[in-house]
Amino acid sequence: MRGVTDDPARGASVRPLVVGLGHPARHDDALGLEIVERVHPRLGESGEARSCVSDGTELLDLWEGRELVVVVDAVRSGAAPGTVHRLEVTDLPVPPVFRITSTHNLSIADVVALARSLDRLPARLVIYGVEGERFDPGVGLSDRVAAAMATVVDQVLTEVRGPAPRDGDRGSGENGHA
Repeated sequence: MRGVTDDPARGASVRPLVVGLGHPARHDDALGLEIVERVHPRLGESGEARSCVSDGTELLDLWEGRELVVVVDAVRSGAAPGTVHRLEVTDLPVPPVFRITSTHNLSIADVVALARSLDRLPARLVIYGVEGERFDPGVGLSDRVAAAMATVVDQVLTEVRGPAPRDGDRGSGENGHA
């Protein structure tokens, strides 16, 4: 992916990390990769963004030493396509919606369970799962998944940078996480 660091050998960093999971040639499964492409140029020095197209075990190295990691992936739970699921899993089990694999050998739930058993979870782990519609071979997101992208990008940036102050806002509002 353009402009996105994919080399886990660079070493750990305390900066927040956004990881997009997926496969670029499986329609909606490319969502996590597309989110990283949009988040990366907007992070500046506030965080890093990486794509992960492997089986997910490389996440253990990517998030080592991190205070905050945000993972974005397409999921299949039976909800309407484009539905955004947000879950903070640092101390909680991962629900079944994140156990369904699409093109990954291991689901994000499997990787979290492995990391937990090895004591290799980041201090704070947030997962965004966007309900996909199409996972067959091909390029391009379905309309409802593409429509959810702007919301997810904004939510991920808020996770990393904190809510942006608005005129007349004292910062007490909710940010609309699903």
